[in-house]
Amino acid sequence: MTLNTELRWDKIGVVIVVILLVLGVLVYAYTHRHVAQPTTPVTEVPVTTTATLPDGALVVAAGDSSEAEKQKATYQCDGVDDQAEISTALGALPSGSGTVVLLGGTFHVTDEIILPTGTTLLGQGPDRTTIEVTGYYKPIVLSDDNCTLGGFKLTNRGFVLVTGSHNTIQNITATTFQSGEVEANGAFFVFAKNRVVEDVEFRNCTAVDCGIHGFNVNGDGSPKTTKNLRYIDCSAIRCGNANSSATWTTGFDFHESNDLLGLQVIRCLAEDNWESGFHFEPGGQVTPRTQSADIVMQDCISRDNGQRNTLPDSFFKSGYFIHRTAVLTNCTSINNQNCGFWTWGGDAVTFNNCTDDGSANAFSVGRTSEDITYNNCVSTNATQRGIYSFAATKIAFNNFSLVTPKNATGSISLGYRDGDTENKYPVTDCTFDVTCTGVDPAGVVIQKDTLRNTLNIR
Repeated sequence: MTLNTELRWDKIGVVIVVILLVLGVLVYAYTHRHVAQPTTPVTEVPVTTTATLPDGALVVAAGDSSEAEKQKATYQCDGVDDQAEISTALGALPSGSGTVVLLGGTFHVTDEIILPTGTTLLGQGPDRTTIEVTGYYKPIVLSDDNCTLGGFKLTNRGFVLVTGSHNTIQNITATTFQSGEVEANGAFFVFAKNRVVEDVEFRNCTAVDCGIHGFNVNGDGSPKTTKNLRYIDCSAIRCGNANSSATWTTGFDFHESNDLLGLQVIRCLAEDNWESGFHFEPGGQVTPRTQSADIVMQDCISRDNGQRNTLPDSFFKSGYFIHRTAVLTNCTSINNQNCGFWTWGGDAVTFNNCTDDGSANAFSVGRTSEDITYNNCVSTNATQRGIYSFAATKIAFNNFSLVTPKNATGSISLGYRDGDTENKYPVTDCTFDVTCTGVDPAGVVIQKDTLRNTLNIR
């Protein structure tokens, strides 16, 4: 092949490549051309929420339920004394079983609603079903056993009263008794009067903007035992205010005059309550002293409690007010007015990996407390003291961290009690193993009337 022939074939190849490229561009332009589409009006499809109706359930519609929902109802309320239709439906269930479903809307109630044994009363959720209660002491009552209650919002003067056993309360939001004279102990109230109340579970319940305790447990007579109670993913927010007659309101008040034998509090929140976030009375206010055992709190948060309360005789205003036979693990306190964790008259209490940030007294233990152990706990930014101990014995702070306290001197206070310089409050046979960060360890401890204590402050 000659040189001219080779050049000619090279030119032909170039031409072929150019032709192919042009064809490719034309094909792409044709397949991606804009074709005007006919304009079709878009019809808005209404979003509807379908009521959950278990098989065999009796259905009650509110006066303001939607027309579509009213078509499903077995009973129709008219917005006046709606407890009548609800109670009729509960009474029509088979003995010891069955479910009544409340549809979306507001039910206006002026008297008690009492669940029979083994029955269930369910709304469509706190955002759709509301029970508004008026009148004096008109609770929703679980006085019998094996009942389930849930799925609504409770307003005005409504509350849940549990005096029976093996009951479940779930997914209820209560905003109640916001001001004035109040007659209920709590928005969610467990009461053992001359009986044992056991195996009661509250799950995903919220008390918010109430003038009473969010959650309360109490008892009277004999027996007055509350046993194996569970609070899981529950919240008490802004319970208590200056306009309510309940001046000692807390978020969760678990132990007053009742005997408390078995309690689990898991992932619960207490926020901005009038007095304590989580509260246990030491039991000495009644004779004989109340009993307690097997108290467990885990992964709870208590913050900003007591901050709205400026009354001069207020006392608690703390994140956790704890007494006896309790184990707290991974619990958090933030910015509580008085104490983060306050053990008062305590015995056999253990804190594991608990932290406080910004409370006045992060960890306080006193008033004849004994056998209290703190493992791997942390105080950060305490505005007064990281450790405040008086009238205590056999207290152990193991691997405790004191981080950037506001006071360089006295952020660990032993044997002193605020407001009383005359009496003695000895601290004896205790261990304080503390690592300091952001403060000179040489000056953090002040002490008096102390004996046989081991201090390792570094």
